[in-house]
Amino acid sequence: MDRAAIEELWTFTDYSWREYEDAIRLHGDATLIAPAPGSGWPALRDALTHINWAYVRWLADPAGTTDEPVERVESWDELNAYRGRVLGHAREYFDSLGDDELMRPREMNVDGETMRYSPADIFAHAFLHERQHHGDLNTLLYQHGIEVPIVEYRFSLPER
Repeated sequence: MDRAAIEELWTFTDYSWREYEDAIRLHGDATLIAPAPGSGWPALRDALTHINWAYVRWLADPAGTTDEPVERVESWDELNAYRGRVLGHAREYFDSLGDDELMRPREMNVDGETMRYSPADIFAHAFLHERQHHGDLNTLLYQHGIEVPIVEYRFSLPER
């Protein structure tokens, strides 16, 4: 996964977030924090903060994963502020890496186990982690009676 491919994943991830924001935000913060029994997530906010926490877990410290707790939010504004901070840090880290450094595997402490990953591997992992939770978001939206957005890669292409 090279720099250009990661940038494309980043663009798709930003596009996807906006699609979910458009679907959820107009229903107000009460929907964001409303219980969603049977979904596996207590509420939409829990799934959404978990998605963003993964960027903290995997990218806050290049030497290893962190056990920093997931931030609790009560509103979409707080959620967007959290996302802005964690992705802002991720962007700074990404931009600080030269192409060789981005692609070079290095030792990383993953929950106490030393593993070898390149920073590019970890960026791809974090972005794909977010995508993997879209099904959870869709289930939560369905439970709240909210129309699920169509989030497809091809629709993000005009943003390039």
